[in-house]
Amino acid sequence: MLLRALPLLLTLCVLVLSNDDTDADEEEEEDDDCNKATLGGHPVDITTAPWSASVSIREKAKCGGVIYSLSHIVTAGKCVDGFLNKAIRIRVGSTTRSDGVIEADVCNITVHEKFTGRTILHNLAILKLCGPLTASKTIQTIQLAKQFPANGAMVTANGWASFRWWTTYWSKCLDDEAHKLLKAEVKMLGPRQCTNLGVEHNWSKQNFTEYLFCTEKFGKDACSFGMGSPVVHQGKLIGIMSKGGCSDLPEVYINIIRYKSWLESHTK
Repeated sequence: MLLRALPLLLTLCVLVLSNDDTDADEEEEEDDDCNKATLGGHPVDITTAPWSASVSIREKAKCGGVIYSLSHIVTAGKCVDGFLNKAIRIRVGSTTRSDGVIEADVCNITVHEKFTGRTILHNLAILKLCGPLTASKTIQTIQLAKQFPANGAMVTANGWASFRWWTTYWSKCLDDEAHKLLKAEVKMLGPRQCTNLGVEHNWSKQNFTEYLFCTEKFGKDACSFGMGSPVVHQGKLIGIMSKGGCSDLPEVYINIIRYKSWLESHTK
């Protein structure tokens, strides 16, 4: 009886071992796809950039932002243009934009009057909160830089993975990482470099001298953080992301220093 059953037992053993090998191959293949470089930065705690904010539209995280005052968030105009106040909520005070966040309602939206939506110029908006935030080690305002850094200076970008990352590189093994606050140290590029790289978009040298600047990519095959994310130099705000993505083109930022008087007049 035992001898008759022996071939069947051997067949079952082979099938089990084959399935184990298949599962291992699938796990190894998934690990190969888990390229954290596509996220465009490495995870950091919110206490390293407590001025960071996430802008949600209809309960879905859409853009980045920065806490300019305890009652005002600065973000990109394109993120909020055309939406009602009640559709927008701000999330602050947490490393992830889904767990442990403090949410705030928006009572007024001011999009820069020269922003048309057809170009990346003047892509700015100020969101006035219905009530002021409470400062803590995870919620802090940021000061505007007084002087623009020199070409080639290293600057720090903070933000969360953009929607372009979700549609281009999403992988199950990176899902948790994509919800964490990220940081990238990048180099400033000069106006000539920016215009040469972005000539197909008709970016002019004058624009980069006065209103815009760009930085090198966060890394090979890396996606930008969400539009509206801040970039700082020596702990002071110098820019708001106006154009990014998953292409080889540089990240483009609004030179926020040029808008000091506009910011001050709308945050009194």
